[in-house]
Amino acid sequence: MLYTAYVAVCLATMPVQDCNRDTAVDWMVAPGHYDLAHCMVHGQRFASTSGIVRDGDTVKVYCKAPDQFRSAG
Repeated sequence: MLYTAYVAVCLATMPVQDCNRDTAVDWMVAPGHYDLAHCMVHGQRFASTSGIVRDGDTVKVYCKAPDQFRSAG
């Protein structure tokens, strides 16, 4: 199965366990589809080179099947 990397960027004060699509100040979808191990690495790399993440922000990468985040929530 191939996965898409979804990246939640939350305020620095947000505990990582609470950082998700609903609490994020930015929500990004990394291009491409990867096996699970490469998905996480690609998501982290995408976040670090996006220019959106500021020093101290909380970043959380989700690797899901492409259709799992289409609806709100």
